[in-house]
This record gives sequence, structure tokens and C-alpha cells, in this order.
Amino acid sequence: MAHEEHEIWLGYADRSARKELARALSLIDPRATLSCASSAQELRRWFYDEEPGATPAIVGLSERGVSDMNLAAALVADGRASRVALVVRKASGSLRSRAGRAGISWVVDLDDKPAASPARPRDGSDKMSARRKERSRADEASGERPDADGDVADGDAADEAFAGRDAGPAGEGPRRPAGDARPAEDAAPVLCFVSGRGGVGKSTLVACCAERAASWGMEVAVVDLDLSCGNLFAYFGAPQGADLAQLAEGRLSAERMGRVGVRIGERVMLWGPCRHPEEAETFAPHVQTLIAYLRGRADLVLVDSSTTFTEAVARAIQVADRLMLVGSQEPGALASLARSAALAARLGVARTRMVRVENAADLRTSPRPLLGRVEMGLEGARLFRVADGGDDVYDLLCAGEAAALANDSCAFSDSVGSMLAQLLADLGRLPDANEAQRSLEARPGRRRFALFGRRKGA
Repeated sequence: MAHEEHEIWLGYADRSARKELARALSLIDPRATLSCASSAQELRRWFYDEEPGATPAIVGLSERGVSDMNLAAALVADGRASRVALVVRKASGSLRSRAGRAGISWVVDLDDKPAASPARPRDGSDKMSARRKERSRADEASGERPDADGDVADGDAADEAFAGRDAGPAGEGPRRPAGDARPAEDAAPVLCFVSGRGGVGKSTLVACCAERAASWGMEVAVVDLDLSCGNLFAYFGAPQGADLAQLAEGRLSAERMGRVGVRIGERVMLWGPCRHPEEAETFAPHVQTLIAYLRGRADLVLVDSSTTFTEAVARAIQVADRLMLVGSQEPGALASLARSAALAARLGVARTRMVRVENAADLRTSPRPLLGRVEMGLEGARLFRVADGGDDVYDLLCAGEAAALANDSCAFSDSVGSMLAQLLADLGRLPDANEAQRSLEARPGRRRFALFGRRKGA
């Protein structure tokens, strides 16, 4: 086995406790080599530069910042460390139990036993693995240090809230059994839609993608980051959105994040915007925590954005799997997209994660080639073209009929479905549904169409 040789472990502890961390590691693997990060954040960044499942982690004995339990659980939830060990003093039974639920491999108590204690069996037959992954994400999301027994108050209430059992007046029954979260290695992909200018159809595409994915059996979490003026909820016929300003103060636990969301479709829930525009800035620092929580609960996370790159939008695109740069064929549209792409690149978004979407396109014509300096940076982005749906698209969304729009067979909805299916297939997350497979194989736009003809007489 690889860990029987001189294996390198990545770890984190306070500088004064690194020798004790190395001593704890020797109880697990006497031949191992330890490399310590200077912060918990740096340790997690290291693992994103490593091959997934190739390197183990060990953490503990820190006096400040993120709790050791939460950091270890977050490493498990990230799914990139091969094994995770937690080093503590005076480990209680509750802490060991919580470590087991989080999927931590070992708990090393320096004040108790001279040997490491496995937190739980590492075979794949444990039926509670989904709950353990879920609890680890809840710990990461809360950002709180545990109590004397190592517990953080998230619990099953958060599971039920996300499942729609207690999601407020908009809830209509459970979406999935409580505790059935996505495992870390199968975390929901995040698609973030931006433009750099208004009126190009970002919210339209988000709404239609959400309903199309829901029709394939996916549980969809939608985040409206147009925090001051967002009205995405209206496209689904909902009376209001979810006030994210509620999460700006106090403890950001999984339970609170779950209960803020409102149901806007059979398999769709919404977070955002802020009820009072002046409170928008208060939530911005918590965007990535909310998205991390949603990735562990849903099958797909869709993020709508404001016209400009606010702090909230910037934080969202940094953790998105695909940055959807939405534009049109109007003059100057490519220039705004190029500026948005350049800003995203400066924020650390890889060009390979950027996707260009030409909305309201005439699919009977070929896209014009990218020419000139203004389009530099977009030449490598994959291009999707969404058909022009005409006034019917606007009319249906104003009537709150996003589901009807997304699931009618027309060039617009078919091209949205094709785009979404190809993106999910690229990310390895296309659901096993006949309609999803048909959308993947479809080539929309080859025939002329009349949108919703039967509705015109209504």
C-alpha cells in the first residue's frame, strides 16, 4: 500500500504545536513525512493542487480560527484528501462520534491513548455515509467552533428545511429524505451566469435551466445574487424571494441557511435576493458559505447575478464550475463580455471554466467569428447559442410560467435544454433520464417554429 512507504502528509496546526502534530502522525504512520501549511485556507488550497485521493491530511491542536473538527470535516467534504486524521486532547465520546459521522479516518488523542483510534470503518458498506458527508458540509458552512463535546448545532432540522418540510409557507412537502445529501465526490455543479450589461437574458436562462433540470428529476438550488433588485422569483410565479439579509448577522448554521430558502417549483428552491436593497452588502461575505452548503444538498446550483460585478458576484464566480458569460448579437455585447471575462480571470477563474452564451440568436445563421482586440480572452471559450423565442418568452415569464416556457417543445427551450445537457455531461453530472439524454443528442434550430401557437388564442 502507498501509505506504508515514505508518504507525504499535508497538515495544519498552530506553529507552536507542529512538533506534537508530527508526533501524532508517527502514531498513524511512523514512516510518513509531514508538510504543514501556514493556515487552514492554505491547506485546502494545497489539496486543490494535488491529484484527488492521492495525499492524506492531518489537522489539530489549533487555538484560533476555524475549529479543527470543522476543518477536518471540510477536507473530507472537499473529497480531495485520501484520508483525514484529527488530533485533539481529551477527546469526548461525542467528538469521536461526530468525527465518525463526518467521515474522518482517525482521531488521535494525545492526552489519552498512545495510539490512533479509527473514527469509523472505511469500507463502502456503511449506509450512513451520505449523512456523514452531509454533516461535514454543515460544519464547514457554519464556521463555528464546537462546544465542549465537539458538537455544532446543525442537525436534522437543516436536512428537513432543505427538503421542504419546514421551508416556510412556500414549502410543499419533502423533496428528498432528510439526510440524503450529495456525497462530497458527487457535489452539485455550480453554474454562474454573468453578463456585464443588462437586458441580455441571464435571469431567463437561469429560470429555464432550473425548470428543465427539475423535469429531469434533479433537485435544483437557485441563488439570486442581484441582491438589491433581483426579481427571479416572479418568473416562477412566487410572491417573493428568500431574504438573504437574514443570514448576515449571527451564526451562519446549516439550519438557518436551509430554512431561508423558499420553494418556487416542484424540485426548485430559491435563495435571494435581499428584501431591502440597502442590506445587500451585509450578505456578500457569506456567498461562498451558502454555495458550499447548497452543493451538498442539491443536484445542481444555478447562480443569477447583477449587471455589475459586486462583491457577492465576484465570490460566486470564484467557486463556480462554469462561468456562463451571457451576451447577445447587439453592438458592443462582445466588448462587455470580454471585460467580464478579463475581470473573472483576474479573480482567479480559469479560462477553461468560462462558457460564452449567445442569447436570442438566429440559429439559421452561423455565429460571426471573433475579430479584434476587444474579443481577446473569449477566443477559447466554448460557445452555445440559444434561439430567439420572441415576445412569447417575455410574456410567459411575466406571467410566472417559467416551467411552461422551459418544457414546451420549441427552438428556444430545446436550445436551452441542449446547452444544459452538454454542460452537465462535460461535468459528469448528466442525470440518467431519457429526456436529458435526448436533449444531449438534440441539434435545435434546424427548423422554423412558431412559439406556443396554442396559447395565442387563450
